[in-house]
Amino acid sequence: MDTDVLVIGAGPAGSVAGSILARHHHRVVMLEAGTFPRFQIGESLLPRSNDILAEAGLLDAVVARGYQAKNAALFLQGAVRERFCFAEVFPGQRTQTFQVPRGDFDQTLATTARQHGVDVRFNQRVEAVAFDAGGALVTASDVETEARTQLRARFVLDCSGYGRVLPRLLALERPSVLTPRVALFTWVEGDERPAGDHEGDIWICIHPRGAWAWIIPFSNGRTSVGLVMEPAVYESVPGCDRDRLFKLLFEDENILQRLRRAVPVLKTVKLQAWSSAVERLHGTGWALTGNAAEFLDPVFSSGVTLALESAARAAALVHRSFSGEPVDWAAEYDGVVLKAVGVFKAFVRSWYAGELQRVLLRADKADAIKRSITAILGGYVLDSNNPFVREPERALAALLKLG
Repeated sequence: MDTDVLVIGAGPAGSVAGSILARHHHRVVMLEAGTFPRFQIGESLLPRSNDILAEAGLLDAVVARGYQAKNAALFLQGAVRERFCFAEVFPGQRTQTFQVPRGDFDQTLATTARQHGVDVRFNQRVEAVAFDAGGALVTASDVETEARTQLRARFVLDCSGYGRVLPRLLALERPSVLTPRVALFTWVEGDERPAGDHEGDIWICIHPRGAWAWIIPFSNGRTSVGLVMEPAVYESVPGCDRDRLFKLLFEDENILQRLRRAVPVLKTVKLQAWSSAVERLHGTGWALTGNAAEFLDPVFSSGVTLALESAARAAALVHRSFSGEPVDWAAEYDGVVLKAVGVFKAFVRSWYAGELQRVLLRADKADAIKRSITAILGGYVLDSNNPFVREPERALAALLKLG
């Protein structure tokens, strides 16, 4: 074997999985088709992410970068505001996380993974994978020279995110059940931020047209702003994508007040039809993590957390199997990952049905209910003490009946 584990993709999931395995003294090769730093969406972490970064030995490097502290999520609709502060969660859950420019964040993780012993190789595109009783034969090509390399590995972890390498190569992709939407976003400088501990809050603004916007401040003075909408809303506004984005943003008074003096510093990016799903999450000698498996929607910033959660769990199971322990991948991986995805999916569905906003913005919620919702917004979607984790659909339905 050329390596014990071949990891596809050097994003957060790949760095977490690779670091955990390398720290258990397994040989890890990580192949990344691009080069870092690279622009990527998914800039607002959840507190649960910090737990996993710490487990992988990556958190100290993240803290050292001086990213903007994130203490809460603020939901806004007109004059109504409701703040979910991460200090008000269950015992043992983290009360803070970070807003991260992903180019710097991803590079920090990959560099630290290399320091842990991961053999990180950039500009390497995986083109074919063949599995047999002994493991996998992976064929990759250098993006610049087109030189081909073949590597034998005992196990392959797909952490390729939107690249979805194994789902494409193994014909695992299937349509998502979520409705396709359009997102426009950019970075700005000069927005009017709140003072003190509220400066780093993510703003989630409910737009008059039924769309929603995010505002994510970074410590470098820049701020990520974006709008997620139905295709009909996008088509209703003339002009280039930057004109469309700011015309729509400024229809919301809260966004207008925050961004009225801001100037864009990044070419407007358009994304659409991002939700995805797969036929299965693992097979003999391989497993999918994060967005390579299923991506839901950016509304609750769940993407990076689910990527890290699945990557850490897959790495732990690979280590156990290499150590000779029996592993039930269907129960210990598929079941757990699908549970975490299912909790967020219930919240996403309720949000786009127009129901969840009513619950989130109620000022008279019982403390126990608000604490349970805050824990979900913090990424703690596997804590069975939380009723919204045990039975998310039923708990949301009961809450909606209360008005």
